[in-house]
Amino acid sequence: MRNLFWDTRILDNRAKEEFLLPSEILMENAARGMAEFLTQRFSLDSKILIVCGNGDNGGDCLALARMLIGKYALKVFLPLGVKSHLAKTQLKCLQACDSSIFFSSLEESDLSSFNLIIDGIFGIGFKGEFSPQMQNLITLLNHTKAIKIACDIPSGIDLYGNPQFLNSTPFAFKADFTLTMGALKNALFSDYAKDFVGEVHCMELGISESLFAPNSTFKLLESRDFKAPRREFQNCNKGSFGHLSIFGGEKSGASVLSALAGLRIGAGLVSLIHHSPPSNLPYEIMHSPSLPTNTTAIALGMGFGRDNFLPLKSLQNFPNTPILLDADIFYHRDFKTLIQTFSNLILTPHPKEFSVILKALENKDLTTDSIQKNRICLAQEFSLQHPNTTLVLKGANSLIAKNGEIYLNPLGSNALAKGGSGDVLAGIIAGFLAQNYPSLQSCIQGVLAHSLCARNFLQKNADFSLSPLDLITQIRYL
Repeated sequence: MRNLFWDTRILDNRAKEEFLLPSEILMENAARGMAEFLTQRFSLDSKILIVCGNGDNGGDCLALARMLIGKYALKVFLPLGVKSHLAKTQLKCLQACDSSIFFSSLEESDLSSFNLIIDGIFGIGFKGEFSPQMQNLITLLNHTKAIKIACDIPSGIDLYGNPQFLNSTPFAFKADFTLTMGALKNALFSDYAKDFVGEVHCMELGISESLFAPNSTFKLLESRDFKAPRREFQNCNKGSFGHLSIFGGEKSGASVLSALAGLRIGAGLVSLIHHSPPSNLPYEIMHSPSLPTNTTAIALGMGFGRDNFLPLKSLQNFPNTPILLDADIFYHRDFKTLIQTFSNLILTPHPKEFSVILKALENKDLTTDSIQKNRICLAQEFSLQHPNTTLVLKGANSLIAKNGEIYLNPLGSNALAKGGSGDVLAGIIAGFLAQNYPSLQSCIQGVLAHSLCARNFLQKNADFSLSPLDLITQIRYL
């Protein structure tokens, strides 16, 4: 798990004030980190184009160019000139080393021979819109076959992780690698940024990341954070691992998928709660018309139906039992009552469902698009206003919000964009809940398990072929 920050320029200032590292040294270390990354991965016969902006992001890349002279065939393009003091200094140093490497203008024909293109046009502080000149330049760079590397953040992605939008289409420099400076930024892990950042690597600036980037309320989850359920004692029985109760409804397939996932992740008992058992109920899933008295976790909403009768009185007999809410229940007339009644709730909406939740609980009218552009801030604000809930906001980079803390999961895959994947996720999280995991840990471990199952499947199979049952099968290999 690693710390994330909105704006690392604050950390730069701290490094200067507390660790006495001037901006010049920070820039040299940024360039040195990028140079080492390149020399370790790309052969010395590579031809590299570095496109530098007029600010400190461009200054980082001018310093990089100086370090690469004599190692690679190198060209530098300055479409905006230079403005910042550091960039001007780095330009003078580069010119003193080799004044022949600069392009005065850049045409499409100039780009075909480059193996690598490095984007240092705009940094994390980018605001506003692209000029026609910049739009054309980035379009030109994106269309090349070269490997593309962004310095700090792909040009066009702003502080909140939002790209430019051209005719409603996201647009920015499309990197294969992003080499970010000092610490990881929230913006790199927004849903919209996922198609532009490629692999993200953090370059140290002369001090370790743990010292440069202190504790943050924003965390990036890593695969090593996943801890599979462990059965440590032999003297146990099925009741030792909890009883998960899942409400059925109009579409039994969704609740059955959740039940199978909960059982596979380790719940000792799983019951489907419905007035009559569905014809497709697997043998290993029990059926009950009402909540069993030994229920340790409840899941509600998957295929339940938006107008189906909800037995609130029955639920109120389990006031301290954790309840996971998903899908149809967010549209249900009793949803607000559930939020007001129970003290340990997990909500697992996708962005459209989150807009319904915000309307029901806070009377906010937000489109799905506006939620996607502000998902981290909105999730954090929601978690502070509703401390009895743990929110899992699904997406390209699903996030978990609890009492103002945010955990971002970058391990998800487009293979999960299939009907039923969310039902499996709900079942996995609820399976952890049933085994007495705290709500936050159930969500963290459940989200990671879900993503890692997809990743394991994709090692041998096509991304478009993943089914919910494939995900459930993969749980056994975690």
